[in-house]
Amino acid sequence: MIFKYKIADIVFSADIRYKYTYNIMQEFLADDSEESLFMFEITDEDIEHEKSLSPYSLNEAMYESTAVYRKYIYRVMRDYDAFFFHCSSIAVDGKAIMFTAKSGTGKSTHRNLWVKNFDGKVTVINDDKPIIRKVDGTFFVYGTPWKGKEGLGANIRVPAHALCFLSRSETNSIGPIDTADVIAKALNQTVRPKEPELMSNLLELLDGFITQVNCYDLRVNMDDEAAITAYNTIIGETA
Repeated sequence: MIFKYKIADIVFSADIRYKYTYNIMQEFLADDSEESLFMFEITDEDIEHEKSLSPYSLNEAMYESTAVYRKYIYRVMRDYDAFFFHCSSIAVDGKAIMFTAKSGTGKSTHRNLWVKNFDGKVTVINDDKPIIRKVDGTFFVYGTPWKGKEGLGANIRVPAHALCFLSRSETNSIGPIDTADVIAKALNQTVRPKEPELMSNLLELLDGFITQVNCYDLRVNMDDEAAITAYNTIIGETA
């Protein structure tokens, strides 16, 4: 069936086969009055393509969900100044903070420390696959239906404020990161299109994004002090 969705303030229609996909995207259904900017369907070939990319054996409904995400991402990257970024993203005092790292490093664990220590001030935007979009010159972090294994996130947008490249350490520290390293590190956390035009779009977006936000090298253990140290620098600078 064809359903209309609104993700990152972009309205589109998609032909959805499986209830699983409908359920995870239900929070992002668009109003009937809103006009779709584009439409796509998920074909058998799309699902087979997702199977070929996955290291796991999943059911077809889950492959459909990832196929919807992939088609959406490439379209909005081309036409709507948006890209996917693999991170755990939170909102604090109206500012979006993103923690990115290799899988298994502890993004979600560190996010939990912020929630624990700053109860009531932290909203999880998306714990796995938020969308970053430039709107009228400002970059925003948007929630999406694809929230990671814990299913944490919200249908909100928050101005991007800080990007933290997280690594494990026995002691906690946070400091600026060399701008020359940021693009390379950021590219490892997003979809890198093969088409030269799309890749050019992505590089231009990333360049603007890292220029606008504060980028940090965040080295943490998993104690409460890790979140407090990061908060004092990231939020304390502008409080």
